[in-house]
Amino acid sequence: MKRKSALFSAALLCLCGLLAAACVQQQITRADSRGFYAGGRFRTQIAVSSPLILAGAGYFTTAVPADVLLSPPSATFRFAAYGEGESGPLARAAHVIASELPSPGWRWERESMARTETLSYSQLSAGGRNWTVQIFPVLSVGDWFSRFWTEKGRTVPDFWLAEHWSATPDDDLRIVVEYREPAPACMREYLKAFVKSRENRDYAPLRGKEAARRCGRDVEEFSRRADAVVNLAGLPQAEAQATSGTAPGTETALPDGRPDMRKLVGVAEIVRNDASDMR
Repeated sequence: MKRKSALFSAALLCLCGLLAAACVQQQITRADSRGFYAGGRFRTQIAVSSPLILAGAGYFTTAVPADVLLSPPSATFRFAAYGEGESGPLARAAHVIASELPSPGWRWERESMARTETLSYSQLSAGGRNWTVQIFPVLSVGDWFSRFWTEKGRTVPDFWLAEHWSATPDDDLRIVVEYREPAPACMREYLKAFVKSRENRDYAPLRGKEAARRCGRDVEEFSRRADAVVNLAGLPQAEAQATSGTAPGTETALPDGRPDMRKLVGVAEIVRNDASDMR
């Protein structure tokens, strides 16, 4: 009897633990008109200022490209999207993503090098996090967030300019914040030529520094506007506690297809338990 009672107690404790974990997962993120809040191990708050307003939030799982020839892992994708105005052409937009890989076993690859399309690469410490900051152009064709906006009836530009902040609170966790505007006129001809060149199999990759060769002032002004709208340190504590947010769920209609995780979030790598795997 004692053994059965002990087993029953252990099973009950496990059940309570699972229920508690489920409750934590339901509360791990929320979005509102002032920003995006991720609890648990993410421990991150991102403030998004006017004139951008919350347009939608959601949650799903999706495959992530990996550095090994195995079945790719699936990561969670919690997001909130913000835009200027509620109709017409979209002139300013932002989104926040919280993504988690299955652990143990997988982790996010370090972003120690700039992407080919990046025209500006730097490191930043803010909100208790170390951020990798990159500025690069984005083609609307094939871009998941561009489809998100067009399916809401908004007109998006053919080419965006994006400032992209990414942080890795833990090996299997990644937070991404991205602010976008239509690409300035000084780089559109290059981007149009690049799109045309993609018809050939031997086309050169998109090179951000070439695209922005005559865009120094435009990029600086763009970055200042991005920094004025996005605050990686979040809201003051009193305001954050008073905010009633909405947990991203399936209530927001999602566009067809899945996001390009390599471009939006990053690449996964398998965790190897050997001496050569030092980070």
